[in-house]
Formats: sequence, C-alpha cells, structure tokens
Amino acid sequence: MGAERARRWKLLPFRSLSLPPPAAASKAKNRPPDVPVPPSPARKEAQEEVPAEFLCPILGAPMTDPVILPSGRTYERACVRACAELGLSLTPDGVVAAEGSTPGGGVAVAIPNDALRAAVRTWCERTGRAAPVAPPAEEAREAVLRAVPAARAPARSASNLSCSSEGASAASTSSSSTSGRSSREMAAAEVEVVRGGKAAPKEREKEKEKEKEEEPARVADAEEEAVAKAVEAGDEREVEAAMAALRRATREGAERRRALCVPRLLAALRRVLLSSRHTAPARADAAAALANLSLEPENRVLIVRAGAVPALVDAIASAAAPPEACEHAAGALFGLALHEGNRAAIGVLGAVPPLLAVLAGRDHAPRARRDAGMALYHLSLAAVNQSKLARAPGASRSLLSVASDAAEPAPIRRLALMVVCNVAACAEGRAALMDAGAVATASGILSDDGSRNSELQEWCVAALYAMSRGSPRFRGLARAAGADRPLMLIAEQASPGVHKEMAQTALRTMLGLADNSDDDQISNSRNNEGNHGGGKQPQRRRVASWSAPPAATPTSSHQWRSVCID
Repeated sequence: MGAERARRWKLLPFRSLSLPPPAAASKAKNRPPDVPVPPSPARKEAQEEVPAEFLCPILGAPMTDPVILPSGRTYERACVRACAELGLSLTPDGVVAAEGSTPGGGVAVAIPNDALRAAVRTWCERTGRAAPVAPPAEEAREAVLRAVPAARAPARSASNLSCSSEGASAASTSSSSTSGRSSREMAAAEVEVVRGGKAAPKEREKEKEKEKEEEPARVADAEEEAVAKAVEAGDEREVEAAMAALRRATREGAERRRALCVPRLLAALRRVLLSSRHTAPARADAAAALANLSLEPENRVLIVRAGAVPALVDAIASAAAPPEACEHAAGALFGLALHEGNRAAIGVLGAVPPLLAVLAGRDHAPRARRDAGMALYHLSLAAVNQSKLARAPGASRSLLSVASDAAEPAPIRRLALMVVCNVAACAEGRAALMDAGAVATASGILSDDGSRNSELQEWCVAALYAMSRGSPRFRGLARAAGADRPLMLIAEQASPGVHKEMAQTALRTMLGLADNSDDDQISNSRNNEGNHGGGKQPQRRRVASWSAPPAATPTSSHQWRSVCID
C-alpha cells in the first residue's frame, strides 16, 4: 500500500443570518437614523381601511370631536355647529333638512362621545396614522351645504315648505340657468329654497343693518337733489314746497340733521334767504331749517363756512324780511354762536348791531328777543366783539336802557346785564359803559329791585365788580351814585360765595381800601362757576323755557330747553 493521502477540506462560503448583506449594511450606515424607511407599495395596499364608525356622515373623514345627538347618531362637532348656524336640522336617518321638518331633529343638544374619540386616537396610533384635526368652520359649512338633498325638496308637504309654487318654479329656472356653478353655490341655493329664503339669517341681518344705516344718507341725497333742483328752477310753488319739506325733515332727529348739512343744501337755503322775490313762508322755512340744523354741534362750523351768516344777518336787519324769518334767523345765530370758533367770524360778518337792535326792540317777538340776546351774549365772550360793542354808537346806552326798564320782562333785563358784564371785561368797554352811566344804572337796580329779583342783583354786582377793575373813575362814580349802601348790605347779608366776594371787593375798591387792578382770583373763580361765560358753556338747543337755572351754572343764570322749530 502506498502512503496515505492527506485529507483535503473544502471550505464553503459562510453567511450569518443575523447580519445584513454587505451592500445593505453599507446603505444602512449611510442612511440617517431618524429617517424612516418608506413602506413599499405592497405595504400601502395592505394598510387598514378606516372603520366606518370612525367617519363623520357629513364630512366623510375621521372625527376628532364626535358628539351624539338625541337621534342617536354621531357627527363631528363642527358640522353640528354649522347646521345650527345655517338653521338646519339633522334627521334620525342622517339627512340634513330644513329646521323643524322632522320632529326631534334639532341640533341644540349634543353630548360628547368620549369613547369613540379615544377609539379613533388608539386606532391612529396603532396604524401609524396622524391623529385627525378638527375641520375649519368654512369647510364644515360647505360640507353641510353639499349634504342638503336637492331631490327631496319638492316631495315635502306644504306644511313643511314656506315657499310657494311660484318660488318652486323660480328655483327650477334658476337651477337650469346655473348649471355651470360650483356645487357649493348650488347647495346654498337649494337651502334657500327649502327654508323660504332664510338660508343665512346672520348675513341677512347684517345686510338689513347696513341698509338701515345707509338709509338716512340715501334719503338726504334725494332731498338734496329735489331741493336744489326746485331752487335752481325758480318756481315759487316748488321752492315753497321744498322749503317746507326740508323744515319738516330737520325735525326728525339728530342723524337726519347731520346727513342734511351738506354744501349744496346750505347754498340753496342761503339763496332763498337772500332773494326777496321768494315768498315769506319760503324764507321763514329756510331760516327755520338753518336753525334746526344748527342744533347739532357738528353742523355749526359747516354752516358758517358755507356762507349762511350773511343771509341770516340780512334776514334780521332787513325791514322787508318776514317777522318769522327774523325770529328763526336769530335762533340760528344763537346756535352758531355756541361754537367758540365761530364767534369772531360771526361778529366780523356784521351780526352784532342787528342782534342788539332785536334785543332792544319791543316790536319783535319775545322769542326773537331772547334768541338775539343769547346770541349777543355768546358773541360778546370774544374780545373782538367786546370792542365792537364798546365802539358801536349807542350800544352801551341801549343795553343799559333795557336793563333798567322795569316794564321789560326779567329774562330780557337779565340778558342785557349779562352782555354788559362781558363788555366790561375789556378796558375799552369799561370806559364806554361808564360814559353811558352804567355805574349809576347798576346802583339804581340794586337799590330798587335787589330784594325782589336775586338774579338781577347778582348780575348788577358782577357788572360793578367788572367796572371796578383797573379803573380809577369807578370810585368817584360809585360814591356819586350811592353804591356803597346796597353793596354793604349784600356783603353782610348774602350767603357765602362768589357773589358776596365780588360785592366785598367792589366795596373795598370804592372806599379806597384795596386796589382791584390785578385781582384775578375772584374773576377766575366766577368764570369757573359759569357766571361770566367761562368754564363749561351751557349747551343751547333752542330757547323755550327760562324758569330754572342750568345745572352747570349758579342760580343767577338762565335756562332753556332744546326743541326744534315746528
């Protein structure tokens, strides 16, 4: 036997089942660890379908906030809210219908379905799906509108439908003509037919409110056009009718007056007042319309800028103007003078002399005199008008004559004294008043009427105090007029207040015990209380009552209540 052959071992390739192939391993090393391996198409097909009980019957998507209705069915809460907003109801078989069409189909009671919500979340976590998100309100509204059954609307009974046969035929015509519209628009139209045109109550309410807000402006535009055309045409009957209608319109309310105060209408009123060929009723109605428009603070500057003041002054000063137009023009100037920025302009345009003539003239109506006095009082709060009254020939004597006439009504006398106090605020006015005998007049009123009329007494003391400031002539004139005795009685017996302090200061100045030239403390406190045009001005709306003092002024001032001119 020969030598034994050496055994040879055949090495087979060995591959570990626990390790990935080299190529796969290298790819796994290069892939980022946080990027999941996308599933294969076969795995996508093998994914579980969403269970039917997880889907909302209206949206067709998994529910994130399911609620149970009294009918026993479960819906997404956003869809239930959309039904309530649209005025729809959900029937027991899951059909969206008009509200009240099916008993027990309301959406007012909704109970959260916590068990179903937890089941949906658990299923999403198990299958690797993202948790469902609540749909937006607009998406839920569109889904509800799409769910309205269009084919079932004609089959309903007449008691469940509020639309008539004409409405049904109109709906069929509109549906045929809107075949190219989107499904959302068609569904909205179907809901409107089913509910008798009440598919969007909130939107309709907003539209109605907007129309209501725009109604005064539209009416004002129509009236403006009618009045302007009538005045431009020049027909006296049309002008008279237009002015009467405008006068009535300005009495309807503040909003209407603000809407009517436009340049074109103001220009028409100005033309009627300035033209003597128009009838007396037309001119009176034009003045009354301006007086009513001046009741609103927003209109006062606009009226002055429109150039109405010269027309009002002409209605007061002209002898050919109707008495009613003069009366209403005085009321209009009264309203315009309440605005502080208008006072200088009204005085420059020449309103002071005719207003003073109306106040002093007994042939004018009582309301015209009161309105003219109030306008003059507010105008005299401006320094430029104080100088005008001081320089006007006979102005001081006219005011003092009205104030001292016992036959005049007490409100007219008080207005004259109020203007005197304003004029005495400037050195030029004090000199003019003293030349006209104002110290003797005020002293005589205090001696004669002081005990009977406390308001006249207070304004006389205020006038004496104003004339005593910085005037060396006051001491001699007061002693000659015997003002020391009434002032002493007031200083001793009057109740504490500005009135008593002014009497004491004027008495000390008259006796030479004090110099009142630089004493502004009493004047400032008096202005703050409203006695002399300072502080808070009373809001005029129209002179009608003079019986009680306003809340913002002491008992010495006047009072009126606001009314429109009929």
